Amino acid sequence: MNNRAVGKVIGGIVLTILWILCFLYISSTLVIDFGGGFTLNFKLVAVIIGLLIIFFYHQFVPSHVEITKLSWTCVATVTWLSLIIFYPFKTDVNGGAIGFFTLLGGLAVCVLWVRFFADEISFETK
Repeated sequence: MNNRAVGKVIGGIVLTILWILCFLYISSTLVIDFGGGFTLNFKLVAVIIGLLIIFFYHQFVPSHVEITKLSWTCVATVTWLSLIIFYPFKTDVNGGAIGFFTLLGGLAVCVLWVRFFADEISFETK
């Protein structure tokens, strides 16, 4: 694997951690007031812009297809782990449903990693 490939995977992980920090450290009470009674939640805007940045990063940074898949798998893993660690399952009203779908997400992350560990994947361009 070359340096560009490693850089794309590490860049995706760093962007994902920054995106998760938007969830953790931006207050839900902050709003963007456009006047005339039109307001937007600042946290929602930051999260959507962060998600778009992650998507376009993977779309436009050139690399092998398998490297992009590996980077997306790392993004899914970091997101899933942060949900497990930081979500207040017991104190939230929807904690049971979120817990169920978190378990399904964990199954999906495991299936993605099994694909990378079980197959003979070549990261070389042909």
